[in-house]
Amino acid sequence: MMIKYLLNSLFQIISHMELAEATALLLSNDGKQEIVYFLEQTEKTSGKKYLEILAAGTRDADLPLSGGYICTLSHFHHPWSHRGYLLSKSSADETAAISSTATTLWQEGKQADAIYQLGRALHLIQDIFIPQHSGITGSKGHGEFEKWLTDHWPPYQVTSGGYYEWEQDFYADNGKHHHVTSKKAYDWIDYGSHLSIAWYEQYFASGQYDENTFRSVAPLVVAHALRFSAGFINFFFTHANNTEANKAAENDHLTTG
Repeated sequence: MMIKYLLNSLFQIISHMELAEATALLLSNDGKQEIVYFLEQTEKTSGKKYLEILAAGTRDADLPLSGGYICTLSHFHHPWSHRGYLLSKSSADETAAISSTATTLWQEGKQADAIYQLGRALHLIQDIFIPQHSGITGSKGHGEFEKWLTDHWPPYQVTSGGYYEWEQDFYADNGKHHHVTSKKAYDWIDYGSHLSIAWYEQYFASGQYDENTFRSVAPLVVAHALRFSAGFINFFFTHANNTEANKAAENDHLTTG
């Protein structure tokens, strides 16, 4: 099970924080100026910009005792079984729950707390594009690739083209069918896992990989992590400011998720 890789070889925390900043640039270039303007504002109590609070949430999701820690085993989601690592609960379940909490906090006027929770969810969105997170494994190049990506991701940065609205159908060989939509928090992880499982099977499932493998898959991982991060932030602000839409999405997940 290679638990040691899960505990010791994570995509380094600083990179998740850098991805939060890179996502803000992408949002700006996509014309999401209201969101970017808010993120650049200073929260009075802490004296920090909301973008810093967002980045802190992405950081703390990996830090035990931080108050925002998400159990490492819950950073995984298989696209067909919907299970996490050794657990029935997956990162999609975590993301849906955190998104609901963030929305409630926002609607209560607790903006800093809401943005911090959004950062925690954003961490999971970014993680699902690491192929091993959908392949549900702590081996097969998991630790090595994350360490390599920590040092080498910047050249693969994209600065526009966020994924904001989408619907997609996936079909398994056994006839199982999944429909995902950008209207449901759960599906942001589920969609990502359907994409990254293909990368896992192509590049890592055989157990044969090297730095050339990492170079081949890195453009897919980084581009999707950033574009889905931008989309998820936009999703949050859209739903947090639309109570009826948020309730409908939550009810849909309880019925079909």
